[in-house]
Amino acid sequence: MANSLLDRLDRQDRAFGRKVCDGLREALDSAGVKLPSLAVERAATGRYLVQLGGVTPDVAGELAALIWTGAPYVRAVRSGGLSGDVSMLWSPERGELLIDAATGRLGEFSHADERGDLVLVPADGGEPWSVGRCAVRHPTRADLAQAGLAHPAPSASTPN
Repeated sequence: MANSLLDRLDRQDRAFGRKVCDGLREALDSAGVKLPSLAVERAATGRYLVQLGGVTPDVAGELAALIWTGAPYVRAVRSGGLSGDVSMLWSPERGELLIDAATGRLGEFSHADERGDLVLVPADGGEPWSVGRCAVRHPTRADLAQAGLAHPAPSASTPN
């Protein structure tokens, strides 16, 4: 069972990396900014990373201007001070494993509630709970091991 959970986590990490990369590409395209080397690659650690690549100083300046312009909006969303529809924010796939960053609890995404918060179902059973979209992250293998759902893969230096 541990391998199937690790395989699921790996597929989920890769899919999330691609989803974020595609979303970033679309957002940058809408602003007229091109990052030609934008891609998802698997690092030596096994994590999937979104590679931004090298850009000219002009493109880096445009990117900085976009970030500075959007920073107040991002702060408002994260603090809960933004009212209205936040459905355009990232939304996980049903069944996707997530960690509630405030509590460290592992849960599977079920649906979004009427406020737009994510409803997570505990992986080990129990009552579902709601958490803000900006207050979750994807679990690491260590998170799964801590939850008793998987054993970390042995390192190369670990004797068999």
